[in-house]
Amino acid sequence: MPLLGVRGGLSVDHLVAEGRGAAFDQLGGPAVFAALGGRLVEGVGVRVATGLPDDEPRFAALFDSLGIDRGSSMPTPTVPRLWILDSRAGRRIVDVAPPSAVELETSAPTVAPANDDPITPEGFYPRLAALLDSSPLRRPAAAASTMVGIDPHQVPLQRDGMDYLRRVACAGDVLLPSRVQLALIDGDVRAAARRISDELQVSVVARLDREGMVVIMPSQEWIVQDRDVEVRETTGAGDSSAAAIMAALAVGADLVTAAMFGVSVARIALAGWGAEALIAAEPLSAPSNGVIARQEKEK
Repeated sequence: MPLLGVRGGLSVDHLVAEGRGAAFDQLGGPAVFAALGGRLVEGVGVRVATGLPDDEPRFAALFDSLGIDRGSSMPTPTVPRLWILDSRAGRRIVDVAPPSAVELETSAPTVAPANDDPITPEGFYPRLAALLDSSPLRRPAAAASTMVGIDPHQVPLQRDGMDYLRRVACAGDVLLPSRVQLALIDGDVRAAARRISDELQVSVVARLDREGMVVIMPSQEWIVQDRDVEVRETTGAGDSSAAAIMAALAVGADLVTAAMFGVSVARIALAGWGAEALIAAEPLSAPSNGVIARQEKEK
């Protein structure tokens, strides 16, 4: 069975969506959502490298219950606890613990912590058919035969732009940026995706929220959309869909079909609070009905 590696962080989330309600103490973070999204492509095994917190045993129990290999995950004392606030004005992620004795949040420059890119055991990388690396600060140590997908880190991307992407990606990789990440390169997000593809010689799957996904390859551009999606809450849709794309590539799908799997898994994530719908879903053998792909141009 092809194996997808997932590398990322964990968090416990308090979710608040304007006009739709709230859910508290939800298991979250890129590693959870990506592992759950990857397992929803039939025929793929998932191996996760993350920090498993001593103060929250539900993460290990969840991975074990779904057959997700956590043998490369290292123990850590605590897990970040976050407010994720989704409103018409935008989305914000705030640490539950106040940064100071003052209740009112003050603005300050965001700096990536020095330990934001944790050490990953060497045993994580062997036999991976594909890898999704979430918010890396350096190039992953994957084998040349492993298909690598990069979900960029917003902080160094904002600070260093294309230089950051050159540090973490190589020709032939798949970059999976969000609309917010692309806007840090160019206000025209499609132009940003094309620039990344051209300069780095990578394929780009641009995740553009309700517009769907734009797939940019050296010779073609496609758009993949979901005609039947219903949104209850958005947390985890990006991470889970990115992992599903890499999982589909691992079983031999072309990039457009892989993006259709990604949009299908995003539909599942969007149907519930946090990870609940992803946990309950069964693996997909094909993209969901209502997910369509259309070629937009040939280069």
